[in-house]
Amino acid sequence: MASTRGTTFRASYRGVGVMLRSPWMQAEMRRRADRVKWVAEATAPVESGEYKNSFTVSSGARGGVRRDRAYGRVNNTAGHAVFVEYGTSTTPARHILRNALRAAGD
Repeated sequence: MASTRGTTFRASYRGVGVMLRSPWMQAEMRRRADRVKWVAEATAPVESGEYKNSFTVSSGARGGVRRDRAYGRVNNTAGHAVFVEYGTSTTPARHILRNALRAAGD
């Protein structure tokens, strides 16, 4: 077994920053968001089809001190999406996006 005695690790914060805003990181965030969208659409309730057809994906760079960190986002633009996700006093919450995020995890 190899000894780790005397081994040190020094993080390169500049290198981590370069990685977090790189094109390949943005592409990976987009890929993951697309996967969440696919799962959400597959499990969405369908009455009129508006909710199921209103999922959108966006990705790019924002956040961090310089607002340059890669992100991927899944959103639903249907007017009643919040009620499907969180429920109302008469309708139970469905948690479609939350469950899709958990199910799509790598």
